[in-house]
Amino acid sequence: MLTEANEPAIQMKILFQKIHNWIRVKIQANDITATLILVLLCLFLYLPGISSLPATDRDESRYMQATKQMVATGNVVDIRFQDKPRYKKPVGIYWLQATASKMAKQIGIAPTERSPYRLPSTIGATSAVLLLYLGFRKIVGNLQSFCAAVLLACSLLIVVEAHLAKTDAMQLAAIVAMQAGLAQIYCMPKDHKLLRARIFFWLGLGVALLIKGPVAPVLASLTLAWICWKDRSISTLVKIQPWPWLLLPLILISPWLFSIQALSDGQFVQDSIHQDFFSKIVSGQESHGAPPGTYLLITPFLLWPASWLLLPKAWAGLRRSSEALSRTTQFLCGWLLPAWIIFELVPTKLPHYVLPLIPPLCLLAGIGIFQPDRLQDGSLLRLSKWPQRIGMFAWIASGLALAIGIPLLSIWASGSVTVAALLIALTCIFSVLALGKIKTPKRQLYASALSAVVVFGLIFEAFLPNLNNVWPAEKIKSIIDSNNFGALPVAAASYHEPSLVFNLGTDTTLTDLHGIMQHAAKHPTSILIIESKDVDKTREQLSSISNVFILGTYSGYNYSKGKPINLSVLKSDWIKTDKSK
Repeated sequence: MLTEANEPAIQMKILFQKIHNWIRVKIQANDITATLILVLLCLFLYLPGISSLPATDRDESRYMQATKQMVATGNVVDIRFQDKPRYKKPVGIYWLQATASKMAKQIGIAPTERSPYRLPSTIGATSAVLLLYLGFRKIVGNLQSFCAAVLLACSLLIVVEAHLAKTDAMQLAAIVAMQAGLAQIYCMPKDHKLLRARIFFWLGLGVALLIKGPVAPVLASLTLAWICWKDRSISTLVKIQPWPWLLLPLILISPWLFSIQALSDGQFVQDSIHQDFFSKIVSGQESHGAPPGTYLLITPFLLWPASWLLLPKAWAGLRRSSEALSRTTQFLCGWLLPAWIIFELVPTKLPHYVLPLIPPLCLLAGIGIFQPDRLQDGSLLRLSKWPQRIGMFAWIASGLALAIGIPLLSIWASGSVTVAALLIALTCIFSVLALGKIKTPKRQLYASALSAVVVFGLIFEAFLPNLNNVWPAEKIKSIIDSNNFGALPVAAASYHEPSLVFNLGTDTTLTDLHGIMQHAAKHPTSILIIESKDVDKTREQLSSISNVFILGTYSGYNYSKGKPINLSVLKSDWIKTDKSK
């Protein structure tokens, strides 16, 4: 009986050993095979849900709507959301999204389809994974960098960003390229070819500047300051040759920057640097303030399901690295620690802010997986158990939270546990009960990847898109389209989320009840979106000029404001035909 009970575990152990042996042979023999494996892993992780997931509020819908207007107007310099300038971030991500949108339009995909706008983020996340492997394989080793890339690919934080039409995934790819170039300059032998490394560094810096502004220069400066301080030398700074290589990022960003500064009368730099960047440094912007230490608490959960392996092995890589890797671990500390301290001190905190600091953690973990135990000191041995405990706690807590929370959310949204919710819960429970028994780090890595593919695929493709209670704009659009009134002018009171504008059109009027009355009086036939409690009042005030019909209602939850909403979609028709004269 004992043998029969253990047979599945034995079979899984044999399977993981065969997978590891095959991957090890293939990676050591051919870099192309490792690259293809990583690409396939990323496709399985990032493509599910890219089209079916509704437009999310608020940042993603703002980016998609501004890009949609850029494509419609042909103005590739000025960034606008409806008639208001959007000068918080540079233009790079909008250009990438606009290019994808134009290509999609040529094959008949509608401008309101989400996937073209999200494709740059998917490509950015995949590129970050590949660049982490290809950029660091000669520094830390093929197998080590491959493990680091798998850990990065499977982490919850990057999977989420790969599904959203924002800046962070593409910025991560540029930062990994930048830091890979700097690492090659700092860690590789003196006879290593520096030209390619400088191209990686300065081109990555330039692209990151064009995507999200000052984040990459700050990170590069902190890393350089750390290694120069540790070495008591500025030789690395000299090797990157700021002159003339600084011209490369300046050439990338200057034409657009000068154009937008002239077009906005200097308002772009004022809004993006002063109001957006510095305001986040000095105060908690947009109700996102949190105390120092917040990232230390939440990041282990953001790394699920890789957290049980990533955190303890990153510590092991730091403490057990050989003399040959001492400069590498020093560089990774320079990438990770100064920026992390600053992020903790900055009042404004959002989970994705620490995304550029996850790659050095993954690289340290890749080193730790393949390094023998070199710890001799008893205090260090005791201390080394804490990352393992933290990683295991975060992994179990996150898995149980998903196993319990997903079914509860399904019951709240639809009144029952859906098949997708049940499968997610069962997979998470299996992970907590079974995968924790896997002792070998390499098998833990493959088990984490498999768990991530199943759970994230179900969440983004089958579960989240069917949570009708949290997608008001999607439901409102379906009500209007089902009645074939999609071409009518629309005005909305109370519910003003960017996803509504993206779904219903740039000309959607966001107003109050008084504006609703003016909109109905101005247009012979129009769509009005108001709170359900105001329907009778609206009918009464419009009774002299218009007949008002209810097309449909929506009751759900506005997660951006954290409160329930009850909306009615109305159609207004003039009573007197001479109103149109």
